[in-house]
Amino acid sequence: MRAVRSAVRRVPSAALALAAVTLVGAVACRPADGSPRGLYRQHCARCHGLDGSGNPRAVDAKPGLDLTTSKLLAAGERAEVVRRIAEGEGTMPAFGDKLTPEQIEALVDLSYQLAGLPAAGATNRGGDDDGS
Repeated sequence: MRAVRSAVRRVPSAALALAAVTLVGAVACRPADGSPRGLYRQHCARCHGLDGSGNPRAVDAKPGLDLTTSKLLAAGERAEVVRRIAEGEGTMPAFGDKLTPEQIEALVDLSYQLAGLPAAGATNRGGDDDGS
């Protein structure tokens, strides 16, 4: 009988521990923020830094990581920026299989914003294209 009481006392503790592990797992596995900033944090910030200035440990060796001084962005080479995100370039991985074209365009717009530049060739995603 004593063993039964001991087991009954442990059940709530075990259930509580299981619930805690499940909750932590659910939070850790939640979907990423789908906003441009959330996508940037998930896919780009590791190398390009949260503010676009590049990962301090790598930017000296790879100045292209610094979006704030990017010659490509300054030249308004939007199509090339889209291509590099989609297909990759050098050590930069391709994201075309992970991101939709719309998400890539949003990341390009954010890259221009981080560089303090107007988004060259930005598309009109929410309105009419007839100029009205």
